[in-house]
Amino acid sequence: MPVDVRKLIFSEPELRVAFQSFCRDQNIVNAQASIDRYELSTVKISDSPDEKLEVKVTFVSPDPKKPIQTTLDQNQIIEVLITTCKNQSIPLPRKGVKFVKQHKEADLVMSMGLSQADLKAAEPH
Repeated sequence: MPVDVRKLIFSEPELRVAFQSFCRDQNIVNAQASIDRYELSTVKISDSPDEKLEVKVTFVSPDPKKPIQTTLDQNQIIEVLITTCKNQSIPLPRKGVKFVKQHKEADLVMSMGLSQADLKAAEPH
């Protein structure tokens, strides 16, 4: 049976804007602060072979010795990407599993399938 999986790849400039908007809209940081940089990393889940993605976002600070930083977990990253798609009128399935992982160095890819099994079946071996 065919497996239906979509992948959306987000570029570094798109991610900067998306993280900036999310942090502003959620009142995570001062709305006037702009992003200086962000760092994607994987975090090992205790008692599991799985890893989760997180992003540390650093904003421009008036005091370089006191950077303004926040960390977004994998669920927040998915929320950022879904919101970006909605704002750009990119259709997404309402149901289904959404999975995010790092693509290349700075880009993110969000994969969507009807189930976790679909996503695993679509991964290259």
